[in-house]
Amino acid sequence: MERIETQKSSRAEAFEQAVVSEHNQKKKVAKSLLNNAGIFVGVFLIFAVIVIVTTDIKITSFEQIAALGLDFFLLLFCSYSMYVNASDSGMRHGLQSDLYLDSLDRFSTKKKTIIDAQRQTRLHEFCRYYIDDELKNARMSVLAVVGFSYKEYRKKWLGLDEETIENDPKLSKVQKAALIKANAIKPVKLTPEMIMKRGRGSSRRAPLGTKPETKKSINFGVKFGSTFLISLVMSIIVLDIVVEPTWVIFASCMLKLLAVVMNGFTGYKFGYENIVFDTVNYMDDQTDLMNQAMQYFDAHPEPEEEDDEDEEAPEQAADPVPEYVPIQKAT
Repeated sequence: MERIETQKSSRAEAFEQAVVSEHNQKKKVAKSLLNNAGIFVGVFLIFAVIVIVTTDIKITSFEQIAALGLDFFLLLFCSYSMYVNASDSGMRHGLQSDLYLDSLDRFSTKKKTIIDAQRQTRLHEFCRYYIDDELKNARMSVLAVVGFSYKEYRKKWLGLDEETIENDPKLSKVQKAALIKANAIKPVKLTPEMIMKRGRGSSRRAPLGTKPETKKSINFGVKFGSTFLISLVMSIIVLDIVVEPTWVIFASCMLKLLAVVMNGFTGYKFGYENIVFDTVNYMDDQTDLMNQAMQYFDAHPEPEEEDDEDEEAPEQAADPVPEYVPIQKAT
């Protein structure tokens, strides 16, 4: 019995190692393809230049525009299909990269920490604090050049329109420009959804998402419509077989193939970088905001609820929070 269990365990480990080895091999191939994409494209471009130099290139006459329409449609369809297909392939490889998986793990861990601590209800408060603080820092970066403090700015010039500031004789030209620029700075937009949302997000009131049957029906309908249009255009296209191919025909084919191949490489590069760079940076920024929120919650704990019988203490005046004041037009 123990021998049988040992054999099963050995087979399972061997199978798991084979799967991991195949996965690593695919990652190496994808990485090698991406790293050497520039070399492949460069070689193909050199070959295309040789074809161009050794042929007589002519611009198509206006009489051939009608015939060119079908060629254009076919090239457009093939080039775009190559771009989309290669882009999807690049995104799939990007989703399997260590950079994306590590970033996703950090994001999920920090999000779970906030939810488990039941602090997601205070995210609106943190967003207001972050917006006001960022607005203050953005304006201070402009005002510091001319030596104005933020307190002085809020008291004298916050919300004034450009005409009023320009007519102030006590201000220099540089100071006027700085004040006008500071007043023109608007607050950034930040909501709890922007910090916590990944995929469907929590704002959608559908715990199970879209039903598989509904997705299937929608996909079949869209596919039927696109297939119908493509088949309609393809059915009116007549192709003549080239019995005796010449160098001119080969050169023309290579030039048209250049666009398709280039779109394939650029599509794969875009799909991969969209995950490894754009998505990873976006998730890292979300994780950083969640870290800032946790620090804010620790520095500003919620006030404890007092009994109704206890006498309420008079509230102390809090420090003013920088707010966005719209510019008032002069009357």
